[in-house]
Amino acid sequence: MKDVKISSVKSAVIMCVYHSDESSALKLAVDSILNQTTPCDFIIYQDGLVGNDISKILEDYSKLDSVKHFRSDINRGLAFGLNYLINYALSEGYSFIARMDSDDISYPNRLEKQLKFFEENPEVDVLGTFCREFGASYALDKKSLPITHDDLVEFSITRCPFIHPSVMFRSRVFERNYRYPENTKLTEDMALWFDLLNAGFIFSNLNEVLLDYRLNENTIYRRKGLNKAFSEIKIRIKNMRSLNKVTLKNIVLIYLRIVFHLMPSTLMKFVYKNRGL
Repeated sequence: MKDVKISSVKSAVIMCVYHSDESSALKLAVDSILNQTTPCDFIIYQDGLVGNDISKILEDYSKLDSVKHFRSDINRGLAFGLNYLINYALSEGYSFIARMDSDDISYPNRLEKQLKFFEENPEVDVLGTFCREFGASYALDKKSLPITHDDLVEFSITRCPFIHPSVMFRSRVFERNYRYPENTKLTEDMALWFDLLNAGFIFSNLNEVLLDYRLNENTIYRRKGLNKAFSEIKIRIKNMRSLNKVTLKNIVLIYLRIVFHLMPSTLMKFVYKNRGL
């Protein structure tokens, strides 16, 4: 991959759209990809019925040569939609597949910088970036994550190693038949990261903010609940063992997730703002 120049690779960005998306945020998200400094194709999956405003936006964008738009009248879920798009991207021969969400904003040089990193680091399979959060009182001006593979393996035992909409994959990841798990008690992205780490794929993050990540005051509620806490702990313990990362520190940090999941929302927001949990 070192001899392949950025301008010659074929890359695609995949994104799912839902009825609950806001049209103004959707337009910002789409435009941020269409205005990238390096060319790419944008492949969009409409997961279920949407309102007239979103439908019109997607219809207008689909007239562009660089935009491919697929739709389903039935809501099948994010993992199904992403896997549908991945299968299409593979069939079209894309070398790189990047993620995007319908309410975030990619910086103009995001894809260019990620492709350049891949060009210089042929061993890396999955690459994320840092982000700036916005839209909530507890948003972080800069959300940073570990950048090297070894640090990300360690980090993944208790935390998510990537900001999901910032990630770019080499297509070889999916050519080996890995996909987003569609039946999981974890979020589909965290379940995929564990699958890929256990398979030996190499992770990295760019030490740079290249995405604005939208939050709202209610986002934190998705992390609450005893059942969620116990199911997460069970899966994290399993992967701590499979990744040979069994340490007292990791065990303590995993079980502390129970405390975080059961905190009052106000306290959760404070802890997140100050610790990035």
